[in-house]
Order: sequence, then structure tokens, then C-alpha cells
Amino acid sequence: MDSFTNSNKKLFNSSHINANEELYEICEICSYTCYAKRFQHYFENWTSGNNDIDKFIQDTQSSIHKFYDIDKTLEWIPYERFYNIKHIEEGRYKFNWVDGNIIDWDNKTQSWKRKGQNMSVELKILSNPINISLEFMDEINKTYGITQNPITNNYMMVLSNKCKECNDICYANRFQLNFKNWTSENNDIDKFIRDTQLSTHADLKKALEWIPYSKLNDIRYITVNRDRANWVDGNIIDWVDETKGWKRGGQNMIVELKKLNDLKNITLEFMDEV
Repeated sequence: MDSFTNSNKKLFNSSHINANEELYEICEICSYTCYAKRFQHYFENWTSGNNDIDKFIQDTQSSIHKFYDIDKTLEWIPYERFYNIKHIEEGRYKFNWVDGNIIDWDNKTQSWKRKGQNMSVELKILSNPINISLEFMDEINKTYGITQNPITNNYMMVLSNKCKECNDICYANRFQLNFKNWTSENNDIDKFIRDTQLSTHADLKKALEWIPYSKLNDIRYITVNRDRANWVDGNIIDWVDETKGWKRGGQNMIVELKKLNDLKNITLEFMDEV
């Protein structure tokens, strides 16, 4: 009798007795039926068609034990759950998501509670599904899951328009949306500038920007490798929602221009600059 009772403890959570509830395993970590076990119960009901992506999603779901971790979960989202497509930039689109994201488990309906039905989300093409972990680590926006365009067969990340660190639309989001509009034509410099901008969540002092040379007037020689000029636009000081653009201060301010000697070690040159 004891062995029968013990074996069934793994399959039954007495704290969630419900006539409609299926039998779920008890989590050995939590000692009750946690989110991870509920996700695992439905693994066989979906697939992305890609083993690496399936494993990545399942690993994140299997790590979700507590309520405060539920917003970290990912899910496989069928492409037909999106509508109203709008192109943002190369490899990035905006859609409305019918269902909204998971926020909790509903014992009464035996299904996931969701919020944000018909919410606006961004879809970003995964450039390398094999190294999917790296792409997710580099993404600043909160990520809801993965989908696949049935026409192009491209796998895509489903993203919030909010920063995952700030849980809001921050300066980093604003900068990121503008990446397509400029380039230094040097990959090392582009990456360096973008990295500073993506680290700027609430403090604009950290951000660098690419400044076209045409925005500098009255250039004067100071010394070897150093000049002085007037910067037409001035520096960024805030974002203005009404104009959808940056607010600037110090128009026609005097700035100094210093030649970069080693583009490969650009970080060191900036660190050494007083």
C-alpha cells in the first residue's frame, strides 16, 4: 500500500485537486506540480521542426519553477497566430499577436493564463538557428518565443517592443530602431557605437553616435592628429515622443576631433581619452 501511495505522489498534486485536471508529475525540486512540469506535459503537442530550436525552448520551459520566473519562458508560436504585418527594417517586422503572452497557470480551465491579446510584437529573423543561444543573449528586447514563416521557412524571434532589462521602452530601444539609418562603413566602429547605445537604458551620457563629417563646420588645426570644429546639431539629451526624434542641446558647440590610430582597438583609445 505504501509503495502504491509513494508512486502516485509523483503524479498527483493534492494542492490542485480539480475534477477537470489531468495528472501532472510532481517536480523533485519544488515538491509540487510547478510550471516546469506543466510545460513538460505538453512537449509532445508541438514542434518547430528543428531539433535545436525545440531543445532550446524546452530547456527554458523546464527551468521555470516559480511564479516570478514565468516571464522568462519561451514558447513555440504558430505563425498563423500573427496578423497585420508591417516591415520595420531588414530582417525585422511588426505584427499583432492574437493570443498574448503566458502569465500564469489556470487550474480551473487547465490552461495557461495570458495577457496582451492582439498585442503588437516584433519578429526578427534568426540568422543562425544552430547558435540560437547567442542571438537571444544579444537581443535587448524581452523575448516571448519563436515562430517560422511558412513561405520563406525563416525562423523568427518573437519580441516585445520593450527592453527586457527595463521592462519599458528605453533609450536603448530607440537607438536600436535607428541602426539601419547610419553606418561608418567600418564594422568595428559600427559595433562599438551600437554597443554603447544598447547599454544606454536610462543614462544617455554613455551613448556615442555616428556623426557625419558634413555636420562639422569651421574646422581648425590644433596640433598633430587633433582639430577643433563647430558641431551643428549638438549632443543628444533626451527622446521626444511628439516628434519621434532626439532632443539635442549645444547646437554649434565647439568640439575637438582626434584621429583614431587603431580601429581594431577602438575601445582602448576611448578608455585612454581624458
